[in-house]
Amino acid sequence: MAAELELAAFDIQNVGAFDLGRLARLHRACFEEPWSKSDLAHLLALPGGLGLIARSRGLRRLGFDTRRPVGFSLCRLTRDESELLSIGVAPDMRRVGLATHLVRQSMRRCRAGGARCMFLEVAIDNPGAQALYDREGFREIGRREGYYRRNAGDRVAALTMRAEL
Repeated sequence: MAAELELAAFDIQNVGAFDLGRLARLHRACFEEPWSKSDLAHLLALPGGLGLIARSRGLRRLGFDTRRPVGFSLCRLTRDESELLSIGVAPDMRRVGLATHLVRQSMRRCRAGGARCMFLEVAIDNPGAQALYDREGFREIGRREGYYRRNAGDRVAALTMRAEL
């Protein structure tokens, strides 16, 4: 199903206060160490906090947004640097280019906010994400041992990457 969808089927907007619960559920579907609704609220309330949410195009009924959230990106902007803190796409919506679109939108928004570069961490056991970031101009600049914790209790290293904006 997901392979048949096109990017035109999605809207990407800034995360709003009413999106936090949906965003927390989506984060939980994407990661073994999910962030809570209060974690997300705190991050987005910080100076320079930026969140984007992708929704499947759908109907708005009685003033409520019924479109399903299917992806997100969370960034922080500090002066001339930015960081992609988290990005995720619902498992059934992967492999249609949505993550690429979210990365590009995040980079554009951070550049518009004055950032000249962007940093991120990616698990060493996530070659798909590493390939995405490489295609978007990110280069490895370091490694953090034991950065991510897996459900089984194992810890996995992260690559630190950087891209010019």
